[in-house]
Amino acid sequence: MENFSNSTLEKILKLQTELTAAKPDVPYLLDLITLRAKEITNSDGAVFELVEGDELVYRAASGMGEKQIGLRIPVKGSFSGLSLQSKETLYCSDSEMDDRVNREACRRVGLRSMIVLPLYFDSEVLGVLKVHSAIVDYYSANETYVLNMLSGTMAAILHNAYRWAEREKSLQSMAYLASHDALTGVYNRSAFYDYLRRGLHRIQEDPSCLTVALFDLDGLKIVNDTHGHAAGDFYISKFASRFSHLLQHQDVFARLGGDEFGLILIHHESKESTLGLLGNLTKMVEGEIQFDTTKLEIKTSMGLSFSPEDGTEPETLMAIADSRMYEHKRSKKNK
Repeated sequence: MENFSNSTLEKILKLQTELTAAKPDVPYLLDLITLRAKEITNSDGAVFELVEGDELVYRAASGMGEKQIGLRIPVKGSFSGLSLQSKETLYCSDSEMDDRVNREACRRVGLRSMIVLPLYFDSEVLGVLKVHSAIVDYYSANETYVLNMLSGTMAAILHNAYRWAEREKSLQSMAYLASHDALTGVYNRSAFYDYLRRGLHRIQEDPSCLTVALFDLDGLKIVNDTHGHAAGDFYISKFASRFSHLLQHQDVFARLGGDEFGLILIHHESKESTLGLLGNLTKMVEGEIQFDTTKLEIKTSMGLSFSPEDGTEPETLMAIADSRMYEHKRSKKNK
Protein backbone atom coordinates (compact mmCIF):
# COMPACT_ATOMS: atom_id res chain seq x y z
CA MET A 1 0.00 0.00 0.00
CA GLU A 2 1.33 3.44 -0.92
CA ASN A 3 2.32 5.68 1.96
CA PHE A 4 -0.33 8.06 3.13
CA SER A 5 0.58 11.67 3.60
CA ASN A 6 0.16 12.96 7.14
CA SER A 7 -2.60 15.25 5.95
CA THR A 8 -4.66 12.26 4.69
CA LEU A 9 -4.24 10.43 8.00
CA GLU A 10 -5.18 13.60 9.83
CA LYS A 11 -8.32 13.90 7.70
CA ILE A 12 -9.28 10.27 8.44
CA LEU A 13 -8.85 10.73 12.20
CA LYS A 14 -10.64 14.07 12.11
CA LEU A 15 -13.60 12.58 10.27
CA GLN A 16 -13.81 9.61 12.66
CA THR A 17 -13.86 12.05 15.60
CA GLU A 18 -16.41 14.30 13.87
CA LEU A 19 -18.74 11.38 13.12
CA THR A 20 -18.48 10.00 16.65
CA ALA A 21 -19.32 13.42 18.13
CA ALA A 22 -22.15 14.20 15.70
CA LYS A 23 -25.80 14.28 16.72
CA PRO A 24 -27.74 11.07 15.95
CA ASP A 25 -29.69 12.62 13.06
CA VAL A 26 -29.69 10.42 9.95
CA PRO A 27 -30.08 13.15 7.23
CA TYR A 28 -27.39 15.28 8.91
CA LEU A 29 -25.01 12.30 9.08
CA LEU A 30 -25.65 11.37 5.45
CA ASP A 31 -24.85 14.95 4.38
CA LEU A 32 -21.72 14.98 6.52
CA ILE A 33 -20.51 11.60 5.18
CA THR A 34 -20.97 12.61 1.51
CA LEU A 35 -19.32 15.99 2.01
CA ARG A 36 -16.28 14.58 3.82
CA ALA A 37 -15.94 11.58 1.45
CA LYS A 38 -15.80 14.05 -1.45
CA GLU A 39 -13.13 16.13 0.31
CA ILE A 40 -10.98 13.25 1.54
CA THR A 41 -10.77 11.68 -1.95
CA ASN A 42 -10.59 15.05 -3.82
CA SER A 43 -13.61 13.95 -5.88
CA ASP A 44 -15.95 16.06 -8.01
CA GLY A 45 -18.90 14.64 -6.10
CA ALA A 46 -20.18 12.07 -3.62
CA VAL A 47 -23.57 10.46 -3.17
CA PHE A 48 -25.21 8.31 -0.52
CA GLU A 49 -27.72 5.89 -2.05
CA LEU A 50 -30.26 4.28 0.23
CA VAL A 51 -31.90 0.97 -0.65
CA GLU A 52 -35.69 1.31 -0.82
CA GLY A 53 -37.30 -1.87 -2.09
CA ASP A 54 -35.80 -2.66 -5.49
CA GLU A 55 -34.56 0.90 -6.02
CA LEU A 56 -31.64 3.00 -4.84
CA VAL A 57 -32.47 6.59 -3.92
CA TYR A 58 -29.93 9.42 -3.84
CA ARG A 59 -30.62 10.59 -0.26
CA ALA A 60 -27.58 12.84 0.17
CA ALA A 61 -25.21 14.35 -2.37
CA SER A 62 -22.38 16.85 -2.50
CA GLY A 63 -20.53 18.51 -5.39
CA MET A 64 -21.33 17.32 -8.92
CA GLY A 65 -24.05 14.91 -7.75
CA GLU A 66 -26.05 17.57 -5.87
CA LYS A 67 -28.43 18.22 -8.75
CA GLN A 68 -29.41 14.55 -8.72
CA ILE A 69 -30.63 14.44 -5.12
CA GLY A 70 -33.82 12.38 -4.88
CA LEU A 71 -32.96 10.45 -8.07
CA ARG A 72 -34.12 6.82 -8.15
CA ILE A 73 -32.31 4.06 -10.03
CA PRO A 74 -33.14 0.33 -10.13
CA VAL A 75 -30.82 -1.81 -7.97
CA LYS A 76 -30.74 -4.36 -10.80
CA GLY A 77 -28.35 -3.40 -13.56
CA SER A 78 -26.58 -0.69 -11.55
CA PHE A 79 -22.98 -0.59 -10.36
CA SER A 80 -24.12 0.21 -6.80
CA GLY A 81 -26.47 -2.78 -6.87
CA LEU A 82 -23.57 -4.99 -7.89
CA SER A 83 -21.44 -3.77 -4.98
CA LEU A 84 -24.31 -4.47 -2.54
CA GLN A 85 -24.76 -7.96 -3.94
CA SER A 86 -21.05 -8.82 -3.78
CA LYS A 87 -20.50 -6.82 -0.51
CA GLU A 88 -17.35 -5.46 -2.15
CA THR A 89 -15.94 -2.03 -2.85
CA LEU A 90 -15.88 -1.64 -6.64
CA TYR A 91 -13.97 0.69 -8.95
CA CYS A 92 -15.05 1.83 -12.39
CA SER A 93 -12.25 3.55 -14.31
CA ASP A 94 -14.41 4.61 -17.30
CA SER A 95 -18.21 4.51 -17.26
CA GLU A 96 -18.36 4.67 -21.07
CA MET A 97 -16.37 1.44 -21.37
CA ASP A 98 -17.69 -0.49 -18.34
CA ASP A 99 -20.70 -2.71 -18.98
CA ARG A 100 -21.44 -3.10 -15.26
CA VAL A 101 -22.76 0.47 -14.89
CA ASN A 102 -26.05 2.20 -15.59
CA ARG A 103 -24.56 4.40 -18.33
CA GLU A 104 -27.55 6.70 -18.64
CA ALA A 105 -27.44 7.53 -14.91
CA CYS A 106 -23.67 8.16 -15.15
CA ARG A 107 -24.16 10.56 -18.06
CA ARG A 108 -26.91 12.36 -16.18
CA VAL A 109 -24.54 12.98 -13.28
CA GLY A 110 -21.59 13.72 -15.59
CA LEU A 111 -19.23 11.16 -14.06
CA ARG A 112 -16.61 9.02 -15.81
CA SER A 113 -14.89 7.17 -12.94
CA MET A 114 -16.14 6.17 -9.48
CA ILE A 115 -15.59 4.12 -6.35
CA VAL A 116 -18.64 2.45 -4.84
CA LEU A 117 -18.58 1.31 -1.23
CA PRO A 118 -21.38 -0.82 0.30
CA LEU A 119 -22.13 0.02 3.94
CA TYR A 120 -23.19 -2.89 6.13
CA PHE A 121 -23.66 -3.24 9.84
CA ASP A 122 -23.52 -6.88 10.92
CA SER A 123 -25.39 -8.25 7.94
CA GLU A 124 -27.80 -5.33 7.61
CA VAL A 125 -27.55 -3.27 4.41
CA LEU A 126 -27.51 0.48 5.09
CA GLY A 127 -26.76 1.78 1.60
CA VAL A 128 -24.00 2.70 -0.79
CA LEU A 129 -21.47 5.51 -0.67
CA LYS A 130 -20.21 6.58 -4.07
CA VAL A 131 -17.43 9.06 -4.88
CA HIS A 132 -17.05 10.10 -8.50
CA SER A 133 -15.03 12.19 -10.90
CA ALA A 134 -15.60 13.67 -14.37
CA ILE A 135 -12.08 12.41 -15.27
CA VAL A 136 -11.40 8.92 -16.65
CA ASP A 137 -9.40 6.65 -14.30
CA TYR A 138 -9.12 9.37 -11.68
CA TYR A 139 -8.63 7.19 -8.58
CA SER A 140 -5.67 5.24 -7.26
CA ALA A 141 -5.71 2.32 -4.78
CA ASN A 142 -5.18 4.90 -2.00
CA GLU A 143 -8.68 6.38 -2.20
CA THR A 144 -10.27 2.93 -2.09
CA TYR A 145 -8.13 2.08 0.93
CA VAL A 146 -9.12 5.31 2.73
CA LEU A 147 -12.84 4.70 2.14
CA ASN A 148 -12.57 1.08 3.28
CA MET A 149 -10.80 2.26 6.44
CA LEU A 150 -13.69 4.61 7.18
CA SER A 151 -16.52 2.26 6.19
CA GLY A 152 -16.81 0.55 9.60
CA THR A 153 -17.10 3.86 11.46
CA MET A 154 -19.61 5.28 8.96
CA ALA A 155 -21.81 2.18 9.08
CA ALA A 156 -21.73 1.97 12.89
CA ILE A 157 -22.57 5.67 13.37
CA LEU A 158 -25.50 5.47 10.92
CA HIS A 159 -26.76 2.26 12.48
CA ASN A 160 -26.62 3.80 15.98
CA ALA A 161 -28.43 6.94 14.83
CA TYR A 162 -31.16 4.78 13.31
CA ARG A 163 -31.47 2.66 16.47
CA TRP A 164 -31.54 5.81 18.63
CA ALA A 165 -34.38 7.29 16.58
CA GLU A 166 -36.24 4.00 16.67
CA ARG A 167 -36.01 3.98 20.47
CA GLU A 168 -36.66 7.70 21.07
CA LYS A 169 -39.30 8.29 18.43
CA SER A 170 -40.60 4.79 17.67
CA LEU A 171 -39.83 5.25 13.99
CA GLN A 172 -40.05 2.41 11.55
CA SER A 173 -37.38 2.63 8.91
CA MET A 174 -34.14 4.09 7.71
CA ALA A 175 -36.00 5.24 4.57
CA TYR A 176 -38.38 7.30 6.76
CA LEU A 177 -35.52 8.93 8.66
CA ALA A 178 -33.55 9.69 5.51
CA SER A 179 -36.53 11.40 3.85
CA HIS A 180 -37.86 13.49 6.77
CA ASP A 181 -36.61 16.62 8.49
CA ALA A 182 -35.64 15.95 12.11
CA LEU A 183 -36.81 19.32 13.46
CA THR A 184 -40.24 19.61 11.84
CA GLY A 185 -41.18 16.04 10.89
CA VAL A 186 -42.11 17.13 7.33
CA TYR A 187 -40.30 15.82 4.23
CA ASN A 188 -36.71 16.95 3.59
CA ARG A 189 -34.86 18.16 0.49
CA SER A 190 -34.09 14.72 -0.97
CA ALA A 191 -37.73 13.58 -0.63
CA PHE A 192 -38.91 16.84 -2.22
CA TYR A 193 -36.75 16.30 -5.32
CA ASP A 194 -37.75 12.63 -5.45
CA TYR A 195 -41.47 13.59 -5.52
CA LEU A 196 -40.82 16.46 -7.93
CA ARG A 197 -39.17 14.12 -10.46
CA ARG A 198 -41.97 11.59 -10.09
CA GLY A 199 -44.66 14.29 -10.33
CA LEU A 200 -43.17 15.71 -13.53
CA HIS A 201 -43.11 12.22 -15.01
CA ARG A 202 -46.74 11.68 -13.97
CA ILE A 203 -48.10 14.84 -15.61
CA GLN A 204 -46.59 13.78 -18.93
CA GLU A 205 -48.93 10.79 -18.91
CA ASP A 206 -51.94 12.40 -17.24
CA PRO A 207 -52.73 15.89 -18.54
CA SER A 208 -52.65 17.88 -15.31
CA CYS A 209 -50.50 20.74 -14.00
CA LEU A 210 -47.74 20.75 -11.43
CA THR A 211 -47.09 23.81 -9.29
CA VAL A 212 -43.94 24.36 -7.25
CA ALA A 213 -44.29 26.86 -4.40
CA LEU A 214 -41.24 28.01 -2.42
CA PHE A 215 -41.59 29.77 0.93
CA ASP A 216 -39.01 31.73 2.87
CA LEU A 217 -39.61 32.84 6.46
CA ASP A 218 -39.03 36.59 6.59
CA GLY A 219 -38.35 37.12 10.28
CA LEU A 220 -36.16 34.16 11.25
CA LYS A 221 -32.83 36.01 11.48
CA ILE A 222 -34.34 38.63 13.81
CA VAL A 223 -35.95 35.90 15.96
CA ASN A 224 -32.61 34.05 16.24
CA ASP A 225 -30.62 37.20 16.97
CA THR A 226 -33.11 38.59 19.50
CA HIS A 227 -34.46 35.51 21.27
CA GLY A 228 -31.91 32.74 20.51
CA HIS A 229 -31.95 29.57 18.42
CA ALA A 230 -34.53 27.74 20.54
CA ALA A 231 -37.01 30.46 19.57
CA GLY A 232 -35.87 30.16 15.93
CA ASP A 233 -36.44 26.39 15.95
CA PHE A 234 -39.87 26.92 17.50
CA TYR A 235 -40.67 29.51 14.79
CA ILE A 236 -39.67 27.09 11.99
CA SER A 237 -41.57 24.15 13.57
CA LYS A 238 -44.72 26.22 14.12
CA PHE A 239 -44.75 27.38 10.50
CA ALA A 240 -44.29 23.77 9.31
CA SER A 241 -47.04 22.32 11.51
CA ARG A 242 -49.53 25.10 10.69
CA PHE A 243 -48.88 24.71 6.98
CA SER A 244 -48.90 20.92 6.81
CA HIS A 245 -52.23 20.75 8.67
CA LEU A 246 -53.91 22.74 5.91
CA LEU A 247 -52.80 20.52 3.04
CA GLN A 248 -54.38 17.55 1.26
CA HIS A 249 -52.64 14.21 1.83
CA GLN A 250 -51.38 14.05 -1.79
CA ASP A 251 -49.63 17.45 -1.56
CA VAL A 252 -45.90 17.26 -0.84
CA PHE A 253 -44.58 19.77 1.69
CA ALA A 254 -40.89 19.80 2.66
CA ARG A 255 -38.26 21.74 4.53
CA LEU A 256 -35.51 22.38 1.99
CA GLY A 257 -33.03 23.76 4.50
CA GLY A 258 -32.78 26.62 7.02
CA ASP A 259 -35.96 28.67 6.75
CA GLU A 260 -36.87 27.56 3.22
CA PHE A 261 -39.82 25.28 2.49
CA GLY A 262 -41.25 23.83 -0.71
CA LEU A 263 -44.66 22.58 -1.78
CA ILE A 264 -45.62 20.45 -4.80
CA LEU A 265 -49.24 20.50 -6.00
CA ILE A 266 -50.55 18.36 -8.86
CA HIS A 267 -53.93 19.67 -9.98
CA HIS A 268 -56.37 20.44 -12.79
CA GLU A 269 -57.27 23.92 -11.54
CA SER A 270 -56.29 27.08 -13.39
CA LYS A 271 -53.20 29.08 -12.51
CA GLU A 272 -55.40 31.86 -11.07
CA SER A 273 -57.31 29.59 -8.69
CA THR A 274 -54.02 27.96 -7.56
CA LEU A 275 -52.58 31.43 -6.85
CA GLY A 276 -55.74 32.27 -4.89
CA LEU A 277 -55.58 29.02 -2.91
CA LEU A 278 -51.91 29.50 -1.97
CA GLY A 279 -52.51 33.15 -1.08
CA ASN A 280 -55.26 32.06 1.31
CA LEU A 281 -53.14 29.28 2.81
CA THR A 282 -50.30 31.73 3.47
CA LYS A 283 -52.68 34.18 5.19
CA MET A 284 -53.94 31.37 7.46
CA VAL A 285 -50.39 30.31 8.38
CA GLU A 286 -49.03 33.80 9.02
CA GLY A 287 -49.69 35.65 12.26
CA GLU A 288 -48.83 35.64 15.90
CA ILE A 289 -47.36 32.73 17.88
CA GLN A 290 -46.35 32.57 21.51
CA PHE A 291 -42.89 31.37 22.55
CA ASP A 292 -42.60 31.28 26.35
CA THR A 293 -43.48 34.87 27.29
CA THR A 294 -42.58 36.30 23.87
CA LYS A 295 -44.96 37.01 21.00
CA LEU A 296 -43.48 36.23 17.57
CA GLU A 297 -44.93 37.03 14.15
CA ILE A 298 -44.79 34.46 11.32
CA LYS A 299 -44.29 36.18 7.96
CA THR A 300 -43.41 34.47 4.71
CA SER A 301 -42.47 35.26 1.10
CA MET A 302 -43.67 32.97 -1.68
CA GLY A 303 -42.57 32.23 -5.25
CA LEU A 304 -44.31 29.92 -7.71
CA SER A 305 -43.51 28.12 -10.94
CA PHE A 306 -45.82 26.06 -13.11
CA SER A 307 -45.19 23.00 -15.26
CA PRO A 308 -45.41 22.58 -18.19
CA GLU A 309 -45.71 26.38 -18.72
CA ASP A 310 -42.40 27.37 -17.05
CA GLY A 311 -40.52 24.18 -17.92
CA THR A 312 -40.37 20.45 -17.29
CA GLU A 313 -37.01 20.08 -15.50
CA PRO A 314 -36.75 20.20 -11.68
CA GLU A 315 -33.82 22.67 -11.77
CA THR A 316 -35.66 25.09 -14.08
CA LEU A 317 -38.84 25.10 -12.00
CA MET A 318 -36.90 25.56 -8.76
CA ALA A 319 -34.81 28.41 -10.17
CA ILE A 320 -37.91 30.26 -11.47
CA ALA A 321 -39.84 29.79 -8.20
CA ASP A 322 -36.77 30.91 -6.27
CA SER A 323 -36.31 34.13 -8.26
CA ARG A 324 -40.04 34.92 -7.93
CA MET A 325 -39.82 34.35 -4.18
CA TYR A 326 -36.97 36.85 -3.86
CA GLU A 327 -38.88 39.31 -6.05
CA HIS A 328 -41.80 38.99 -3.60
CA LYS A 329 -39.42 39.52 -0.65
CA ARG A 330 -37.88 42.63 -2.27
CA SER A 331 -41.26 44.12 -3.16
CA LYS A 332 -42.35 43.84 0.51
CA LYS A 333 -39.18 45.58 1.69
CA ASN A 334 -39.71 48.43 -0.76
CA LYS A 335 -43.26 49.10 0.41
